[in-house]
Amino acid sequence: MGPPDGGKPNPTCKITDWKRVSTALEKIDTPSLNSIPDNIRTTDKIDSAIGALTSHIRTVVEKCEREVPASSDRRKFPPDILELIRAKNKALRRASAYPTPEYRSRARALQREVKARVKEFRNESWSDLMEEIGPSHKAFWKITKALKTEGYTPIPPLKRPDGSTALDDAEVAECLADSIETQCSHASPPHDPAHISRIEEEVLQKTSLDPQDDLTPVSLSEVQLLVRSLKTRKAPGLDGISNKEIKCFPQQLLSLLVAIFNACLQNCYFPPAWKEAEVIGIHKPGKPRDPLASYRPISHLSGLAKLSERVLKIRLSDHLLGKGLIIDEQFGFRPAHSCPQQVLRVVEYISEGFKIKNRSCLL
Repeated sequence: MGPPDGGKPNPTCKITDWKRVSTALEKIDTPSLNSIPDNIRTTDKIDSAIGALTSHIRTVVEKCEREVPASSDRRKFPPDILELIRAKNKALRRASAYPTPEYRSRARALQREVKARVKEFRNESWSDLMEEIGPSHKAFWKITKALKTEGYTPIPPLKRPDGSTALDDAEVAECLADSIETQCSHASPPHDPAHISRIEEEVLQKTSLDPQDDLTPVSLSEVQLLVRSLKTRKAPGLDGISNKEIKCFPQQLLSLLVAIFNACLQNCYFPPAWKEAEVIGIHKPGKPRDPLASYRPISHLSGLAKLSERVLKIRLSDHLLGKGLIIDEQFGFRPAHSCPQQVLRVVEYISEGFKIKNRSCLL
């Protein structure tokens, strides 16, 4: 017979030993990784290297994880509550081993007493915090955001365009996918099919040319700098590799990343595994929860894919800005440029025009 609290399983969470992860990643004894050549030449080898790297990282991290009881705030409780909790746990163990009416009654009474005392302590702590909190308090903006946020609410059954309802998670996911596909597709044919055809022909001609080795090769120091700048609180993509795991990469794995990035540049290739994303529907504030149009998609991309994109962005920006292919009036997609600065430039241009006599300003 279990304890008298109903026998509900205690919530657990996984804790990762990151020092152990760093140490384990340095030991590359996987045959699939050892067989990867230093100079990757084909797209098949690129896909194989990415698969082996992803599998190795996930295996190492899973071995360095352990399940522990979900975190609690017991350390913040005063000594009298901690002593009461210890007495309650002792009574539960006694009632589980010797389920007599007296022991079970005593355990339930202590459970009620602990619950009431913890609730009283939390109310007192909240009142004290509200009295002393101000804009300079470190918890001020966290509490403000928490009070303004609705909190997590699961997606309810959604209404399809035909009026039927999607009930289970699989049907809801399919409905969201169909809605996103409809929103992102052309509702009407292109206005100028001839123009679209000319563009497609030119793109096909450019892509059929042999790739030129005029891009700067990716270096180990460049990748190390990009890895150090990663934010660890970003959610991982579909491959499950987080930025914190990437920051644990030893030099051997970073060198493998460099070889993969250089092979992608030389083959004009972006791996299909890095194009896949985990798409989540986010409810639009103030909208009803059952229509499909009330949800906007957010995509979790692979952290390794984002590193590759940053490598490409650096070279694309150097090419466009270095050869003067972007005019000075272009503010979008440029570093240290933004829409407010563009608006300010236009306002200053108009203001200067007003100061000159017999000069008109057209917008």
